[in-house]
Amino acid sequence: MKQRDIGKINKWKWAFLALVAALLAFSFVIVERISSAREATTSSSVSKNSSNDEKLGTFTTSKEQLNTMLADYLKDYQTDTFSYQVTATTQFLLFEGTYKIWGLDIPLYIYFQPNKLNDGSILLTVSEISAGTLSLPKEEILSYVKKQSQLPEFVKIDASKAAVTIRLTDIENAQKIYVKANTIDLYNNQLIFDIYRKS
Repeated sequence: MKQRDIGKINKWKWAFLALVAALLAFSFVIVERISSAREATTSSSVSKNSSNDEKLGTFTTSKEQLNTMLADYLKDYQTDTFSYQVTATTQFLLFEGTYKIWGLDIPLYIYFQPNKLNDGSILLTVSEISAGTLSLPKEEILSYVKKQSQLPEFVKIDASKAAVTIRLTDIENAQKIYVKANTIDLYNNQLIFDIYRKS
């Protein structure tokens, strides 16, 4: 691989890591919000899932709320040479970035199709990766990111399937709270997560 190609792929590595960070931040915000006490409550019955963990409730959000949260979170990560945003559309989770090379602004795009898995994880299937209108090989880009990055244990990349799995139940925190994706329906603007506490 030519040296200049490695530089281009390196930009994609950081773009991908930024997207993963944004999704993780969204998950952590949910966990933090639901683990903070708001007022005194009386004891009530809680439902259990198959592993005897307590189901605490359900969190529902919309694409607009998700986009606002992502925009606020990503403000601190913009630079003069590389800026980007992550937006939920009616079909995709779209990563749009721009980096400067030889005085030109080069647009970068990654289209993810998000789906929930039976265990509550989120599957991000890469539909397309491109620089401007030039399509880039998905498997090669993801293989490079997988080899060159130290991703958290709960993020799994399958380059051969052009997919990334985010195992929400494996995210550790002091409150022993985790979320499971219940519904991810961008077209109908429904993003629903179930909230659990480990027993």
